[in-house]
Amino acid sequence: MLDALFKGSEEKQKAALELHLSQGMQHLANKFYNRAMIEFKKALEIDQEAAYPRLMAELDSFSSSGELEASLAIGVNILQEKSDDFELANKLGNFARELGNWEQASNLYKMAIKANRKFEPAFYNLAATAAKVNLYDEGAKASIEQFESLDDYILPEYIGAADPAEQFQQKLLEEKEKKRSEDLAHLTTELEQKKELGAMVEAGQLEFQINQLKKEPLTVEPKEILQAMREHLESQPPEQSKTERYNFGIYALSARHPKEALWAFADLKKKEFDKLDLLYAIALDYDGHLDEAIDRVTQNLGENEYSRYNNVNLGLMFKKAGKRFLSVKYLLKTAFLLERSGGLYSMKDLVAAAEAAKNEGNLKKAYSFFEIASLEIKDKSIWLALGDILVQLKKYDEAVERFRQLKTIDPNSKEADENLKKIHDYYASKGDSLVSERKFKPALEYYRKSLSVLRISKTLKKIASVCRELGLHDDAQKYLDEVEEIIVAEKEAENEEERLALIAEAKASSKQKQWFKAIEKLESAFRMKLDKQVFLQLAGLYKGLKKTEELNSLIERWGKMLEHADRMAKYDKDKQREKQGNAEEKEK
Repeated sequence: MLDALFKGSEEKQKAALELHLSQGMQHLANKFYNRAMIEFKKALEIDQEAAYPRLMAELDSFSSSGELEASLAIGVNILQEKSDDFELANKLGNFARELGNWEQASNLYKMAIKANRKFEPAFYNLAATAAKVNLYDEGAKASIEQFESLDDYILPEYIGAADPAEQFQQKLLEEKEKKRSEDLAHLTTELEQKKELGAMVEAGQLEFQINQLKKEPLTVEPKEILQAMREHLESQPPEQSKTERYNFGIYALSARHPKEALWAFADLKKKEFDKLDLLYAIALDYDGHLDEAIDRVTQNLGENEYSRYNNVNLGLMFKKAGKRFLSVKYLLKTAFLLERSGGLYSMKDLVAAAEAAKNEGNLKKAYSFFEIASLEIKDKSIWLALGDILVQLKKYDEAVERFRQLKTIDPNSKEADENLKKIHDYYASKGDSLVSERKFKPALEYYRKSLSVLRISKTLKKIASVCRELGLHDDAQKYLDEVEEIIVAEKEAENEEERLALIAEAKASSKQKQWFKAIEKLESAFRMKLDKQVFLQLAGLYKGLKKTEELNSLIERWGKMLEHADRMAKYDKDKQREKQGNAEEKEK
């Protein structure tokens, strides 16, 4: 009897396990992940030994098919029961990161590290998560091997000169060569004299000196070059030698002379040299102030997180400070950014490479480089280039978006306006050709596309005509109504431009104390539009000139204008309600 009871209990347990697993899978299929997690937890509580391998198999199945949310829902439950499974925690961290759940990913990697502090993939993944880059496991570790051999900082390039120290080095070498020639000539003369006098011992010593002097290589130490460069700079007005001072500072850092670099950077401004703060920080570290250097570069990164020079050098600074995690974080960020920019540190170099690729006809490469640059620097020429490339690739819809983005950077961009007009005209011309063939339906689509770029009266009239041909009379009327609205808006804009010109003329006349001319201009502007500011200016002039009758007339006219404006506002409101009511009636 006991065996029967035990068997019955076991079967009930097995049935419950199957039920929870089945319901959990059903919830996953319906994307109810929280409900699925509850069911899987119950299944593990009933029989972990039986549930675990089945859930792991399902996890692998879901992950291989790209259903990462389902994989996470299963895996998180398993981890609650098997928190020492560091490889699973790391794998789930990768899934969470791919889904954009950075905080969850970070917690999962920390769980993996807690379970096994020697498990390197989780360490690198945690650093990549902190850097917000999509580098994973061994790939993350391999990406920063390029920095392992570095024993010094990576300095920005010189401005306008391959090596500013070269000419000073050459001059110093020439001076040393001249001095050696003079010394050799002097020793040779002395040697001949000693030989004539029969002083052979002294002559032998002189011969030895001459041979040694000839063998001695001519070299110039960085300290000598820096001294020569500084003497030159000190003879120049600081305002006229900014670039030379900047280049001098970089050379001083390359030669590990921080005090010379700090002297060079002292009078320079960040707005003129965007990498000045980084160079100053490197000089501070060389001068024994590593913590201050780290603080300065960290602050600089807050202003531009994409700076490759700042990221790599901050990583190297943290490495020097013995802070491995932070070092790896910033080096991973650098590796990710360099991969995106084809290994180039400088955005100027990247843009130059993009322009070169565009000129060579390699449009895809050019677009890729320009697109990266557009994420990191705001320059309207980059957006213009992106749009131009898309036009050349006949990707007109994408080009429109790029030119519109250019308009957000530069609302007055003539280039953006011209290119949008060209794309509009391209679609409109397609519509025109189809109309000439009486293919009205495809013509309608092309006109709609042209109007999605720009709303132009001429095209609106054409699409209205096509709509009538297709029996779409309501649509035709809507387009014609829009034409009228554009005409009114254009007229209003023209009047407003004229009104503002009158106000500007009145202001100029007032400055010259030509009061009656100013009044004449303001009166004309006053009649064109309700404007309290113009009213007050006129009132002030009439009052100042003691023109009481004119002032009273102005006040009376102002009152009537206000009443008229109120009536028109009420009329427009009623018309809008009527229009809305008619539209609702049509829908019924």
